[in-house]
Amino acid sequence: MDLPGRQHILTHSDAPTKTLLVVEDDRATLSLYRAGLKGLQEFRVLTAQDGRQALDVLRREPVHVLVTDLNMPVMDGFNLIAKASCLHPQVPIIVMTGLDESQHLNTPLQMGAIRILAKPPRLTLLMEAIRSAAQFQPTGMVRGIGLNSILQLLNWEKKSCTLTVKPETGMGLLYIKAGEVVHAAYQAEEGLRAAYEILSWDRPDIEFVETCRVERTMDLPLTELLMNAAMLTDHHRPEFGEA
Repeated sequence: MDLPGRQHILTHSDAPTKTLLVVEDDRATLSLYRAGLKGLQEFRVLTAQDGRQALDVLRREPVHVLVTDLNMPVMDGFNLIAKASCLHPQVPIIVMTGLDESQHLNTPLQMGAIRILAKPPRLTLLMEAIRSAAQFQPTGMVRGIGLNSILQLLNWEKKSCTLTVKPETGMGLLYIKAGEVVHAAYQAEEGLRAAYEILSWDRPDIEFVETCRVERTMDLPLTELLMNAAMLTDHHRPEFGEA
């Protein structure tokens, strides 16, 4: 039985390597998608019933494809697309909607979605679109070079981008404008606390997308940010989330 606010996970015996997030407020439709998308054996399927739940999922873990309805309570699909394309530009977005083009005016595409499908879509078409979207690659992946070194290079070049930082488990996000870290997010934390946690990770994988659309929440120069992070690590700071 479905319970409000709970995300559902489907697993497959062949250990899926990608994660799909489906956002739909109608439980019957959501059940149909969950049953029909079992054919996507390479995907672990998560679901959310509104945009706010979806953002919580995106904040917690890597998602490779986001599929969303537009007309939903709490936070509709338009707001979800705007926030997701801003905060998580590495995640391709597919829209399913019962609205015709005269009603949505292709606004989701202008906001960052990559495809709009009429609702209800044929499952074969939806699966094809999801597999195609999963081929989307971030601008680049960096391995074998420390996060501090990457940030210093970006600072020297005055680059703007979004970094997805992946340790062995979890995921953090660093937002860079003109070479400075202007925002960070890790699980429920944002700003400096999230930045210091991310900067403490040892040899994470790093992906970057050459866009940064978030507003500045941090004012520390990069050199000071890195120095503070090193001091916190050296002094065996408390576990993340403690006072």
